[in-house]
Amino acid sequence: MTYNRVMRPTLSLTLIALAFLSVGPIASAQAPDRRKLDFFEKRIRPVLVKSCYKCHSADAKDLGGKLRLDHRDGLIRGGETGPAVVPNKPGASLLIRALEHRDGLEMPPDKKLPSAVVKDFRKWISQGAVDPRVSSTRPKSAATRPRPSRDLWSLKAVSRPEVPPVKNSGWPRTDIDRFLLARMEAADLTPVADASPETLLRRVHFDLVGLPPTPEQLDAFAADHSPAAYRKTVDELLASPRFGERWARHWLDVARFAESAGSSRDVLMLWAWRYRNYVIDAVNADIPYDRFLVEQLAGDLLEAKSPAEARRLQVATGLLAIGQKSLNGGNIPLDIIDDQLDVIGKTVLGLTIACARCHDHKFDPIPTADYYALAGIFRSTETLYGGSINRPKNIDAKLKVYLVLGDTSQLGELKKHQKTLANLQKQRQNLAKRRNNLKKRLPTDGGKNDAGSPRPPGKKKAGKKKPGKKKTEKKKARKTTGGKKKPKGKNLQKLAAQFKMVVQQLADLDKRIKSLKDKLPDLEFAVGVRDRGKVADGPIQVRGEKGKTGRVVPRGFLSAVPVADPPRVTDKQSGRRELAEWLTRPDNPLTPRVAVNRIWQHLFGRGLVTTVDNFGHNGRPPSHPRLLDWLTHRFVSGHKWSRKAMIRDLVLTRAYRLSSTHDPVAFEADPAAGLVWRHTRRRLEAEAIRDAMLAVSGQLDVSRPEASPVTRIGEGEVGRNINIKPLTAPFPHRSVYLPIVRGIVPEFLRLFDFPDPSNPQAVRDETNLPAQSLFLLNSPFVIQQADALALRMLAKQGDDNDRIARAYRVTLGRGPSKDERERALSYITSTARTLGQPENRSNKKTTPRQQAWGLFCQVLLAGAEFRYLD
Repeated sequence: MTYNRVMRPTLSLTLIALAFLSVGPIASAQAPDRRKLDFFEKRIRPVLVKSCYKCHSADAKDLGGKLRLDHRDGLIRGGETGPAVVPNKPGASLLIRALEHRDGLEMPPDKKLPSAVVKDFRKWISQGAVDPRVSSTRPKSAATRPRPSRDLWSLKAVSRPEVPPVKNSGWPRTDIDRFLLARMEAADLTPVADASPETLLRRVHFDLVGLPPTPEQLDAFAADHSPAAYRKTVDELLASPRFGERWARHWLDVARFAESAGSSRDVLMLWAWRYRNYVIDAVNADIPYDRFLVEQLAGDLLEAKSPAEARRLQVATGLLAIGQKSLNGGNIPLDIIDDQLDVIGKTVLGLTIACARCHDHKFDPIPTADYYALAGIFRSTETLYGGSINRPKNIDAKLKVYLVLGDTSQLGELKKHQKTLANLQKQRQNLAKRRNNLKKRLPTDGGKNDAGSPRPPGKKKAGKKKPGKKKTEKKKARKTTGGKKKPKGKNLQKLAAQFKMVVQQLADLDKRIKSLKDKLPDLEFAVGVRDRGKVADGPIQVRGEKGKTGRVVPRGFLSAVPVADPPRVTDKQSGRRELAEWLTRPDNPLTPRVAVNRIWQHLFGRGLVTTVDNFGHNGRPPSHPRLLDWLTHRFVSGHKWSRKAMIRDLVLTRAYRLSSTHDPVAFEADPAAGLVWRHTRRRLEAEAIRDAMLAVSGQLDVSRPEASPVTRIGEGEVGRNINIKPLTAPFPHRSVYLPIVRGIVPEFLRLFDFPDPSNPQAVRDETNLPAQSLFLLNSPFVIQQADALALRMLAKQGDDNDRIARAYRVTLGRGPSKDERERALSYITSTARTLGQPENRSNKKTTPRQQAWGLFCQVLLAGAEFRYLD
């Protein structure tokens, strides 16, 4: 049997990995319902409201088939013909048959819904038909109405609590620790011991830059016993360009970043990568969070100090343009606005604003009028994202679908000349047509040649005229002139002069246009927004439907959010700048709280508010409300919205430095460690796992790639008219730069729970599936990194014991135990011997020893310890 290097012996390798390395915690393979709820709210409920409620809801005059579709029980129970929906079984669901107009069932009866909509319903049912509607859409009591804002903790003003006293005064390092310890002491809990220096360094490296520390960094940290050693490391990591790449990805998750429109027509957005790079640069530059938001909502309306800054501010508005779009007709403009409000609501305010599109919010104090007050701002905004299967070939076409960056001062003159050129070309065509008509009226044996004619009128090329034709041509000429009058030669001469003049004008204009184009700088394009030429308030769309309008609502903001003297939207601009100002007012209680909670989540594994995207009544209250307010006040007033300063505060705490050790007593009282008596062990994100593999193998290219593979593909629609090979080509750069096409997320990212870029997603799923293990054992990418790592280790001086120790430190940030070292050495020796047998030799140039080391290194990369953070 010949040993195949690509197809590893899966069973034996898995057993070896289990023997060498600890197994990570088994996470549920079932993803939470959060995304399924979002899918229902955005793709299913609006269709039911628009197309079904008229006949199948509490408001129906005559309940069709005794079927109610305005709550979950009605769907499951069904009507006269049986259950409308059988969860997880779309094929057995009568609703699908009705939507497809088959088996005698038709819904809606007048017109079949688009196939993309039916596909959404199939997907929804196959995922369990998640439906939060526990009762009829008609409120039956005050309990079902939105609760007043005064009852919602997140809408109360941010306070500045006093730092609480603690009994164990020797434990805290900072005031943040005192808040945490006070809560622990109140619950009779004691924090666990601190993490080891190696564990702490690995943790802070991955948390801040998303890459593992090198053995040299581990040695330097262990050798520096000064109190400032850890602070120095933190400051170096915060100043690293790698920090922006790591923390930008957190923002891109909630910004629903992707480079295609998604949905059934997944057209590419060629210039979305500029927005990604903007976010990375902004995070690295520590642009204050309030300014960061203002730039993304209204960058095009801000005054720029230089052309470069003007370009940057235009690109920043990409946040509003990169969302998923259904391009199959329907309410495309309204759906784009809904997506924009959804990302602002969840990402910035922690509220589900989009739930108020069709009706007043069921739980939070957001009336439909407030939704359309905000929607009016974006009705007055033009969203430019490209997304066309028709390739725009000229400047005019591109100006209609993209933002143009850079100096465009000469574009106006160029467009003016192009318009003149079009008029002259039309004039030339008309003159040529008149000339040809006059020529037809001339007799075949007379007339004078005009300057624009290639040959004398009436003459034919040799060999083209048939005998006996002359008489017929004379008759045609007389018929054309009515048999009365021949055209005068001077008419042709006059027309020829006009024609000659126009031809000369065209030639001169062509030269002028060419000169202008030569002087034009290379135009750069981006996705983003700009104000429309005409801005205005908009009407309420009854039930969210395009054709049903109610009263006009003045543009404005959420009335329940207590911002003193909110800015007023004028009729001069869309209102985006005023919205940005309202969101970032220091007295807005939501924006800074949500931001601080997100930072806490990324460093401690869960937020102080665990429902990080929902600070409404359906969300969870904070575990430490006084600490959250203290941090929020410090973030705004002390740090002036600096995220780096807030991150520094948190990683310097004693709480952050705790180990993840299990304590049975504390676990029984607080299983989720919400009181932070230990650090939360968690799996690295897909990007960090992939980047770590590239880093330890020595294959990582830390330079920023130029543009994106998506741009190189060009305009087109996924699955139809594009070549997707550039999307799957080898890519040695950091994973944040990988092309993210909604229909083709890279396999590595997808398998390890990359967020669905269709919606903001702050908390990633953490699954443990067989497909992940199979990928780590058989993926060519993983095998390549393991082989490269093996060659790095073999190139080091020393014996195999030294190399094994270094391999552990490179991959896991620690040295091996005595047992691990002995097992590794035994495995490498025996495997090299086995692979050296004649029947197992491969055609590869690598030796059996190199192959054995490659297998050992793959064990390290595939083990749970490599992808988990203690």
